[in-house]
Amino acid sequence: MIKVNLLKDQTAPVRKTFVKPTVSRIGLIFCTIFLLVAAAMGAWTFYVRQQIQTGTEKVKKLRVEEARLQELKKEIDRYEAMKKLRQSRIDVIEKLKENQTGPVLLLNSVIQSIPRDGILWLTSLTQKSDKIKIVGYTQQTDTIPDFMSNLTASGIFKSVDLESIESDKEASRFSLICTSPTKTQAE
Repeated sequence: MIKVNLLKDQTAPVRKTFVKPTVSRIGLIFCTIFLLVAAAMGAWTFYVRQQIQTGTEKVKKLRVEEARLQELKKEIDRYEAMKKLRQSRIDVIEKLKENQTGPVLLLNSVIQSIPRDGILWLTSLTQKSDKIKIVGYTQQTDTIPDFMSNLTASGIFKSVDLESIESDKEASRFSLICTSPTKTQAE
């Protein structure tokens, strides 16, 4: 017959020993180098991301500024075109002014000779050879001598003479005879 002892054997307790880990210096150095490299890579990644973000913001601002400058350029081009158009119009006016002869110069001189402070209006201006007859009305007869002296001072007439004055209640009619130094041709 076989006996099996199912109870634990009563033997002396044995102390279990654990293995103590030993740290090698080379392992510590590799671990430290690994941590430093990982930290450097993390810092470099952060720096690169910051640079990318700053560059992106700068690109956006520059695009907005470029759009604004393009609009300003279009506006400047439009103003330059308007300036050229106006200058061409001014050139045409100046050319026409330079080419004025005869009756145009005569009328300009007569209009510029009318006194500003008196009430005087002209009804007719006729020219026969070198004689020019100016007919008009005034409410103040003392403006006629001023008008005559202005005509003489204009330099376009050799002489200015009063032909007649007819006084009414409201206005006086006058007539002047002017002599031109040269015979002007009617256009």
